[in-house]
Amino acid sequence: MKNLLYIIIAVVVAVSANSLSAIWAKQDSKFSVWLWAVILVSPLVFITYGLVTSRIGVALASSVIDSLLLVGTIAVGLILFKEWDKILGLQYVGVAFTLLGVLLIIFSPYFTKLEN
Repeated sequence: MKNLLYIIIAVVVAVSANSLSAIWAKQDSKFSVWLWAVILVSPLVFITYGLVTSRIGVALASSVIDSLLLVGTIAVGLILFKEWDKILGLQYVGVAFTLLGVLLIIFSPYFTKLEN
């Protein structure tokens, strides 16, 4: 359970960094408070990723964090940036398969063995 908490924190930090950088990039003035937010949050992405990999390894960390990052960033795009017209029905199926893959990894005997 503790590993899952680390994964969730890493994903939230990474999705936040993606969102902040998207907000910053849409501004006319690139030297704004959003730039400083991106600069402050970006290193945290790598730090939280490193902490997760030190606990469960690169293969598991990358597969779970990157998959959840994909889903999280799409959710932010849909909800915060109102990009409903940019995602096709087939892409929602891909997101569902991604979530299924994450569940298979998280509930695998090897991953749950790492918790002990």
